[in-house]
Amino acid sequence: MSVFLHLSYYQNIRYSLGLYLLPAIIGNYISSTQSAVNPNAISKNRKALPIDASFKLPAPLPSWPPSEGFGSGIIDLGDGLQVCQLSSFNKVWATHEGGPNNLGASFFEPSQFPQGFSMLGSYSQPNNTLLYGWVLAGRDDTGSALKQPIDYTLVWSSESLRIKQDGVGYIWLPSPPNGYKVVGHVVTNSPQKPSLRKTRCVRSDLTNECEIDSWIWGPGKESDPNGFNVYSLLPRDRGTQVMGVCVGTFIAQNTLTALVPLVCVKNMVSNLSCMPNRNQIQTIFQAYSSWIYFHSDEQYLPSLVNWYFKNGAFLYKKGDESRPVPIESDGLNLPQGGAEDDIYWLDLPVDEGKKR
Repeated sequence: MSVFLHLSYYQNIRYSLGLYLLPAIIGNYISSTQSAVNPNAISKNRKALPIDASFKLPAPLPSWPPSEGFGSGIIDLGDGLQVCQLSSFNKVWATHEGGPNNLGASFFEPSQFPQGFSMLGSYSQPNNTLLYGWVLAGRDDTGSALKQPIDYTLVWSSESLRIKQDGVGYIWLPSPPNGYKVVGHVVTNSPQKPSLRKTRCVRSDLTNECEIDSWIWGPGKESDPNGFNVYSLLPRDRGTQVMGVCVGTFIAQNTLTALVPLVCVKNMVSNLSCMPNRNQIQTIFQAYSSWIYFHSDEQYLPSLVNWYFKNGAFLYKKGDESRPVPIESDGLNLPQGGAEDDIYWLDLPVDEGKKR
């Protein structure tokens, strides 16, 4: 069986801040008392959807050994911009047709903000999965990192759609002041423009470009490149040396060829204080690593990575599979930087005689 060198897995840990903010990711929560659409009021005319249930960890988080910043729930990205990760939501609007599996999608705004933090954008996901997502909220420590928008532009509304939906949804694009950019849409169930205090724009030098990722929803059963679609977003440049940070928001577009008007935030400081130390990494593995039990007659047993490198593993490259390269014992000839996801993988030699 091949061992794939999937660099993006490790990058996701970085730019989603998943490890940094782990204590905040206990599970998703929807506030039904504050929600514009009660998530518990499931119509008798439809079946319960996967998104009606929230993802939760199977057990409480462990107690973390002390460190400088890991597990605090807040990251300082530099130049006065601090972010936290929110997974508590108020549902704003939902549709029950279109999108993946023709089950529709739901749109949320984050809730339960820590003191001083503001919304950067709304969240959306398809209805065919458990509620699992998050968005970043921002706090300005200098008075210039974040600013209110000066207006809103209506991108799209569901008024004219003849589909199953909870009310009518409106997706707005904030208009940033000069020198600032937008990192997320605002979703409402009213035709009135949102309050200017609803969200924040980010100073331009604290942002990076984004690109569309996976399809969240569209009126049809498949994505229409010439129609309206909602996509998740990722930083355009990703890798171990790249500083873009995913915000968790989405992009609403009327055509696939339109420029992406949203950006992500950027880590301005090379500060590893929020990464776990050795003791905390051990705690993470003890809490979440899988136990694998081998039969006494099992011929394949776990080995050190260096042993695998020294005993016949090869580095394969997409498009050049016939010429794999032996891996150096210290791994120095492995791809670096994380900019070539899914191009390289590790495997044993094709020639049985070369396997050790």
